[in-house]
Amino acid sequence: MYHVLIAEDEQWIRQSVAEMINRMGDDFVLAGEARNGQEAWTLIEELWPAILVTDVMMPQMDGLALIERVVEQQIPMTFVILSGYDNFEYARRAIRYGVTEYLLKPVQMEQLHEALKRSAAQLGSNGELNRLLVGFRNLLDRFDPADSGLFYRKALQLIDQVLAMPRLDGPAKLNLLRLFEHRLLSLLRDLQAPASALDIGRSTDDPTIRRHLQTLLETWVLHKSESAALDNHRTAMRKACEYIGQHYKKDISLTQMAAATHMSVSHFSLRFKEYTGKTLVQYIQETRIHKAKELLRDTSLKAYEIAEETGFSTHSYFVRVFKNTTGLSPGEYKKRINP
Repeated sequence: MYHVLIAEDEQWIRQSVAEMINRMGDDFVLAGEARNGQEAWTLIEELWPAILVTDVMMPQMDGLALIERVVEQQIPMTFVILSGYDNFEYARRAIRYGVTEYLLKPVQMEQLHEALKRSAAQLGSNGELNRLLVGFRNLLDRFDPADSGLFYRKALQLIDQVLAMPRLDGPAKLNLLRLFEHRLLSLLRDLQAPASALDIGRSTDDPTIRRHLQTLLETWVLHKSESAALDNHRTAMRKACEYIGQHYKKDISLTQMAAATHMSVSHFSLRFKEYTGKTLVQYIQETRIHKAKELLRDTSLKAYEIAEETGFSTHSYFVRVFKNTTGLSPGEYKKRINP
């Protein structure tokens, strides 16, 4: 399976090529679409596709400049160039970058399929490099905090596999590891985690490189796990607030809510206050008062009926809480809202 990236500024051509690739079956998978060279470069750094299908003339960065950057960075990819009659000779200049596949617009599906198959065959040893890149990316993308130990072992095994590969020459191996580092540093920046780069191009000492990548992995796993835990807490608190919004009439206890979110009472109290800025009791009362205001505005219910409808134990308690919250009694509030 080969992942293909399309870079084309003309929407109808880009969509047409994408549709063709989607119809080709399992051999070729559409990795992404870009509207210009700069956007394509960002996706290349993110997705590491095996094959780039690119227009020559594009805004921000043209197809040749894009290919040149890929080649300079030694990213294992092959290229298919899309070209119009008016710039076909210009496209042929890409031969110095090893480009052998040129397609004239409009592109036919059979021509594209054959070009992609030749490009896949051309990958050769680069195909193995690309599979390692994609494997590393997929490992990071599918990280599960619950299996962090397994993830960590698999990532180190993959790094060790690259370091031990006898078929890779020095520059190819170092560049592959540099791409691993680039991916990890990018992910750490997203998490605002501290990290520094190693000049892997100069450092040929395998143990030093391994320790560096191991440190980056450890840092990312720790911060990612912490971030996932925070996300889980936010989700739990959001669901707690939704539950209160639907069941505010009931007697909702702190113990009950803590058990529902699989937290201790103290932990739930802390997280709930962080999320809402209020204690559970304050939040429930605020929800009930908000509903009471609606009923005072929109119905002819008496105050004691509203107290019962909104979950207050007694009419007097409702009046006291309402006045403490709004500065008005329920009757005064109703008169001012509906004079």
